[in-house]
Amino acid sequence: MRKLFVEDVLKSPGKLLALCFIVYLAATSFFVGIFLCFVAVRWFRKQLVLKAKALEAADAEAARERANEAREQALNTATANAAAQASPAPVTQTPPARQYARSAVVIPMKKTGTHD
Repeated sequence: MRKLFVEDVLKSPGKLLALCFIVYLAATSFFVGIFLCFVAVRWFRKQLVLKAKALEAADAEAARERANEAREQALNTATANAAAQASPAPVTQTPPARQYARSAVVIPMKKTGTHD
């Protein structure tokens, strides 16, 4: 919300007046200045915690991805080894002829009556 407030401050005179009033109070009042410093420190700490959580989540996701890849690779090698041991002499077969399904989009052309 603070980003939105600061970014749009030049577009709206009311927001500019409110920001100037806050800066004036912070400059003239010691207590308001201390309060704004506490708010700024709290916001900064919150942002650091959010970034740390995001980094931990990214690391966990990368570890899960690496584990999945390793598991898939192990499964592929196991099936390849089992297939190699099961059939020592591969039998070559001709692939079946392709059969195309009839599409609902293609409409056969009607005969016009000419014999060409």
